[in-house]
Amino acid sequence: MPRQRRPREEREPEEAEEEGWKSWVRDIAIAVLVMAVVLAAIFAYTQVWPPLVVIESSSMQHGDTTSAIGVIDTGDLVFVQAAPTRADVVTYVQGRATGYNTYGDYGDVIVFRLSRNPSATPIIHRAIMYVIPNGTSLANVPDLAALPSSQWEGYRNGLPVTGTNGLSAVTIHEMGYEHDLGITFNLAYFANAFRQPGYITMGDNNAYHACIPGRDPCSSATPYDTLWFPAQGDIIGHARGEIPWFGLIKLLLAPADGCADYWGSPCAPQNSWNDLAISLVVLLALPFIVEAVGWAWSKYAWPRIKPLLRRKGKEGAPPPEESAVSEEPSEAPPSEGGPKEGSSGP
Repeated sequence: MPRQRRPREEREPEEAEEEGWKSWVRDIAIAVLVMAVVLAAIFAYTQVWPPLVVIESSSMQHGDTTSAIGVIDTGDLVFVQAAPTRADVVTYVQGRATGYNTYGDYGDVIVFRLSRNPSATPIIHRAIMYVIPNGTSLANVPDLAALPSSQWEGYRNGLPVTGTNGLSAVTIHEMGYEHDLGITFNLAYFANAFRQPGYITMGDNNAYHACIPGRDPCSSATPYDTLWFPAQGDIIGHARGEIPWFGLIKLLLAPADGCADYWGSPCAPQNSWNDLAISLVVLLALPFIVEAVGWAWSKYAWPRIKPLLRRKGKEGAPPPEESAVSEEPSEAPPSEGGPKEGSSGP
């Protein structure tokens, strides 16, 4: 007995519901695929996982109250690209000699975690110079060779020297993002305290907290980091690019040492909070704006444009070719010698 089909009225709601679920599944699958492709592309570039860090302090800011694009501020998200070898890191001294700069000053900003404390929060500061202790209380700084001698002085046990080896201290002039500080680095301290090659690091903002702007030299202040002296193996990577403000969301959900534990916290610049609020409003409103524009286009614009396009297409189209009509040849008149109408044959 042939199977009876249900009436169309009964089938349409079920088919519509099934099509709706298929559409949802398809959209989710596409979203997951796009996200996977984006994450794979980011990892291929950075070679570090996770490829982003959230800035939790103001040590790299260029000022305490205002944030800026192109500067590392509290609440920014920063990409981290792997830097496994010494050649992958450009120090401040090297960058100043070549003109290479990132985030508003010379050299690379590095992200590192000390091997003696692998569970600690990574630190992000500018790499100033690479120092090689020579087994005594002195150190070698080969990067200084590329810097003009008028911009720095080397010392050995308090006496000025002209080379880059066997130094106990070095003073570099015109440092800081305003290029108005003279800072003396105690190399003997690092040679005695750490004894292995490493980087002297410094936060851009820390220099102006420890030194009086315009002071050269910066008296006895030590704006650079002395609690750590990261070796190459401690470096996770160097900072590349930024997504401003959006790291504040993470800090709100999981505050770091009391930073950004509420909206508008002064630990982050006020304009960062304002810019984040504007960005969130725009992102939330964007789908509705796109939907409204699409509806207005289909409702008002397209019905007016469509006839114009059709008319223009007809005006510009070539005229149709005339169909060839074959004319049947007319009957030839009978020849004079042939039979005539009405005449009979012989």
